[in-house]
Amino acid sequence: MNRAAKRKVEVNASDPHKELLSLFKAFGYRHSTNDLFSDFVEMSALAISNAVDRHHFEEREKRYLEIAKKYDREELARFAQMLGALTLTLEDRVQRLVPNGDGLADILGQTYMMLDLGNERAGQFFTPYTLSRMMARMNVGDGNPYIERDGFVTVLEPACGAGGMVVAVADALHDAGRNYQQTMHATCIDIDPRCAHMTYLQLSLLHVPAIVLHGNGLSGETWGAWFTPAHILGGWGARLRAKRARERGAPEELVMPSAVPLPLVPAVVDGVNDAADEAPDELLQLLMASQPTAVARLPLRVLVPDDQLALF
Repeated sequence: MNRAAKRKVEVNASDPHKELLSLFKAFGYRHSTNDLFSDFVEMSALAISNAVDRHHFEEREKRYLEIAKKYDREELARFAQMLGALTLTLEDRVQRLVPNGDGLADILGQTYMMLDLGNERAGQFFTPYTLSRMMARMNVGDGNPYIERDGFVTVLEPACGAGGMVVAVADALHDAGRNYQQTMHATCIDIDPRCAHMTYLQLSLLHVPAIVLHGNGLSGETWGAWFTPAHILGGWGARLRAKRARERGAPEELVMPSAVPLPLVPAVVDGVNDAADEAPDELLQLLMASQPTAVARLPLRVLVPDDQLALF
């Protein structure tokens, strides 16, 4: 994040967000900011998870105590203050939430970049929230036809970062007059455990029904699953299993995929493609269509097995 962007965030930041940033700096040089941020989001995620998820309680409590040993009593108390400041920051955004207003925000993503923790070598940057919000409005809109058919829309975020894109989808649904806590469910994946913890923490505090996976969105490997309180308390495991059962048994022409596949363009033969001139018009018509059209059912790619959904 450049200096101009930092100044803009600092000027517009709420008092709780400014307090959160100052609490990070209060640790001094005994711990690196990178380690502090990682430990803060992981310990906060562990604390929230252990309040609602008894299936993973023992291993996560052990991990919490392992991290806590690195800090003295005063520093641990500061972690609690940081979680309180983050909660108040998000609560401030929710309280000011009006259709087409300022909206929510990717607070942890902003904080991460404000602390100069972005990894340029790894190409790790957090998408500006205004861009995420625009993309959510363009792609999700009011959630139809999926909400009309299933009662909710499912969102898959295969490289979730801090969860900003999912927060933006919640924003878009709110702008359309929908209660995002009841009409959306997100499955979020990231190969970086810190990002998984950031996403889980933000979505939990915003009460977004979601499953956050520490895993590889390309290979499908997963090493940990985090269920937000909204997912557990809302009985979303049963709702998702029912939806999955309907999709497996529904006639092919009635199943709507989560994304409309693009038409195939014939391969180039001897450097000539007869359909090259027609493809752009077909693609333009598809992108401008007001509603997705029913298409043949696509094979389901299951990232969260049924037995995991059956836990809650």
